[in-house]
Amino acid sequence: MLRKFLRVFGIGALVCGGMLSLPCSKSEAAVMTPPFATDTFSSSFDVCLYLVPSYIMQPNEVLIRVKGSDFPGTSTTVRREVNATPGFFGTDTVNTEFQSMRLAGGVVTPGPFFGTPVQFKVGQGTGFRPGLGRSPGQVAENAGPLNGQLDVFPANSQFDLFLDVWVDINVDDLVQDGEVLRNYDQSLRMANPTLNGFPPPVGDFYELIGWVGPSDPQLGEFGAFVNTSRINFYVVNPDGTNSNILAAQIDPIDADCPHTHTITPEPTSIVLFGGLMIMPILRRMRAGNRTLPV
Repeated sequence: MLRKFLRVFGIGALVCGGMLSLPCSKSEAAVMTPPFATDTFSSSFDVCLYLVPSYIMQPNEVLIRVKGSDFPGTSTTVRREVNATPGFFGTDTVNTEFQSMRLAGGVVTPGPFFGTPVQFKVGQGTGFRPGLGRSPGQVAENAGPLNGQLDVFPANSQFDLFLDVWVDINVDDLVQDGEVLRNYDQSLRMANPTLNGFPPPVGDFYELIGWVGPSDPQLGEFGAFVNTSRINFYVVNPDGTNSNILAAQIDPIDADCPHTHTITPEPTSIVLFGGLMIMPILRRMRAGNRTLPV
């Protein structure tokens, strides 16, 4: 199930690998410089994960598709620089960073994991376990003028995401040992080459196009080297340290399953969340009174 969930996760709007391989003027891994602005927006996701046989105790990997939206009462928060500097293609560029993102949904693929709750958390120190790293990014204008302000849209936007994933494999509504996963050695490169504003307007979407290594000197920047092999998610130890227990994978170039993160109006997010979670909620009501997912 975890494998399938990882494969489902993504943000929708593809930026080609060739563009991302072009050098940017900065080489400090998207270091933020004040002053800052904070943008919030509602979103939904569609992700596919490949669950590793040894993790789910099955002979073959299992592909699961997960859909969901903002956890009720939350929204994505992104911090960005106010002042732009010359960068990508010689146009105005600002550094950005996910401060927080909490998404919740369930497995929609028929099978043994159908309806199983899944949650994602992004933002340094905001995961299910301690130790989650920062998720930096950049936004660059696709055209001039070079005036020190990012004011020409559509623009090119991307993030390198490190996230915690909770998959309730044993379906007991608790985040517990063995059910928290993290991509600590391969960041998800999410891209949108046609960003229409700050914050992203309804309908804009990001797509998973590959991964960037955490030691890349241009992590979070357009000039980083983007790989397209599978992205690994490992079980996180209770103290937040990383284990070598591989639990799931996401395939960035999987043609059979999207990896998208779409900006949505709040009412749509609520409806989507309710629709996706009704099956696991009903299942738990039948099993008796239990606490809701953390």
